[in-house]
Amino acid sequence: MVKRIFILLFWIAFFGFFLYKLIPKYKYLTDDTLKHWGTNTVFDNSVFALHIFSGIIVYFTAIWQFTPFIRNNYISFHRKTGKLYILSSLLCITALFVMIPRNWCIPCKLSQFIVTSLWLLFILLAYYFIKQRKIVLHQRMMISSFICAAYFVTIRVIDAYAMNIFYYLFPTESTAFLTSDIFVWLVPLLLFNMYWLIKDKKQTA
Repeated sequence: MVKRIFILLFWIAFFGFFLYKLIPKYKYLTDDTLKHWGTNTVFDNSVFALHIFSGIIVYFTAIWQFTPFIRNNYISFHRKTGKLYILSSLLCITALFVMIPRNWCIPCKLSQFIVTSLWLLFILLAYYFIKQRKIVLHQRMMISSFICAAYFVTIRVIDAYAMNIFYYLFPTESTAFLTSDIFVWLVPLLLFNMYWLIKDKKQTA
């Protein structure tokens, strides 16, 4: 029961903050310049829109993918939303590979390129493992992929509420930006993998 409440609170907080940050972005498609990258060309706006809308699909389909009741009782629906999750992830990743080199945050580029590449890797591995009927590995790769996808929301939580910690710990702004950026996706990936490692050792003991 506690686990279910925690999961529910996580999704409410995640989507609440996501929508809070998402709504102002729509104006970037009509402004004279885009705030985050590039210029206001048809190509720029198209890639930016692809990134935003495919990302929305990724986040909303994730709810269905990671809800055990739906996954266990509506297998056909789970498979369809899984395909949609993978397709929308690939579209969002493609847009990001175009956007990242032109991002205004120069120190963040390395971290964003790595996390986007990992997202792609985890998606491909998730697809491979489900084809091999390795369900546990498939689930873990899907969770890992969502951690990478969620970075683009969770980093904004750090920006809004925790950057002062990184400014205090690191002397230069660029180092603080890079470290906070990597922290957001690396720490949860390490924690989940440590949990899985301990779980596997207990099962084989």
